Amino acid sequence: MTDQHTFVNTLAPLDARTLLYVARQDDGTGPWLWTLDVPSKVTRRVSVGVEQYTSASASRDGRRVVATVASSESRLSRVPLLLDRQAGEHDVVAHPVSTTRAFAPRFNHASLFYLSAQVGSMDGLWRFEGGQAFELGKGIYPALSEAPAVSRSGDRVAVVVMEKGKRHLVTMSSDGTNARTLAASIDIQGSSREALADWSPDGSWIVAGGLGAQGYGLYKIPVDGSAPIRLVAGAATSPLWSPTDDNLIVYSGALVAGQSKLLGVTPDGTQVPLPDVGLRPGAYRFLRNGTGLVYLPRGQSLDFWLLDFATKQPRQITRLSDHGYLNTFDITPDGKSIVFDRTRENSDIVLIDLPK
Repeated sequence: MTDQHTFVNTLAPLDARTLLYVARQDDGTGPWLWTLDVPSKVTRRVSVGVEQYTSASASRDGRRVVATVASSESRLSRVPLLLDRQAGEHDVVAHPVSTTRAFAPRFNHASLFYLSAQVGSMDGLWRFEGGQAFELGKGIYPALSEAPAVSRSGDRVAVVVMEKGKRHLVTMSSDGTNARTLAASIDIQGSSREALADWSPDGSWIVAGGLGAQGYGLYKIPVDGSAPIRLVAGAATSPLWSPTDDNLIVYSGALVAGQSKLLGVTPDGTQVPLPDVGLRPGAYRFLRNGTGLVYLPRGQSLDFWLLDFATKQPRQITRLSDHGYLNTFDITPDGKSIVFDRTRENSDIVLIDLPK
C-alpha cells in the first residue's frame, strides 16, 4: 500500500478511503503525519513545519484527530575519566558549544565535530573550534542522525546519509568541501544514533557494517573507490579501529535483549578473542592509550563502564542521575574526560479539528 522505505505506524482511518498514519520521510526526517488514499495508493504529507508526530488517532466520524507531538532537547556534558572513585552527578559539567542543540560528539585534536540544527532546520554536521561553531556541507545531504567518523589526521570526515530507505557513506574534507559518496552499493546497517563507521589509522579505509553484494557483514571500504572487502559475514555493526593497534577492530554482534556481544577482528578478517562483554551497539570508545574500552552496557544505561584489556575485567566508573537518555559519547583528546550527549523527550497532546 505504501512505498516509503521507512516504518509506518499508528494507523487512523478518517473515512472509507482515507487513512491517516505516522511515518518518517525517506531521508530519515520526522516522523510526520501522512494520508493514504487507499484506492489510488497515493500518499501525501499533511503536517507542516518541524513538529514531530509520534502517534495519532481519529474519531469515528473522522472529524477530529488527537495526536502526540514530540520535541527533544540534546545537550553535551562532561564527566572526569579514570578517577580513584566512581564519578557522580556532582562531577558532571556542561561542555560548552555555541549551538543550543548538540549530540553525537567526536573529537579530533583541537576540533569537536557533532550534530546539531538551527531552529526550523534538520540536524547537520557542525564543527566547533576556537570558540566558534560552523555547519559543514550544508545542503549536500539530508538530515543526519548517526555520529560522524573523523579520520586520525583530522582532515576528512565521513557521515552516514539516508536516501530512499538506504544508508550510505559520504566523505568530505573537514571544512565541509569535496563531498562524495563512497560505496553506494552498501546499505549501512545499525541503529539510529549509533557510531556506524570508523577510519583506519592511515586513512586509506573505512570500516562499516552493512548489506553489500556478498550479503550482510562487516566491510572494509577503500576510500579510493575500489571494491569493498567483507571481513566478517552475518550480523556485524558499529566497528571501531584501535588508536594504538592497527590490527584490532572491535564491533557489535547480533542484538539480543538490548545488548550485543563485543567482538574483534583484524584487517585481514582473522577473529580476535575478547572478554565476554555485553554492551549497547556503537556505545563504546577506546581509551586514548588503547589500554581499555569505555562503554554503555545496554540501551537504558545511566552509567559508563570500563573494560581493562590487561585484567580483562569490566568495572563501573560512573554513578549518574537520570537527567535524560545517554546516547553517544567520546573521550577528550587529553584522555581525561568523557563528553556525552543527553536527550530529554517531551510530548504534548494536540486536538485537530478537520474541515467538513
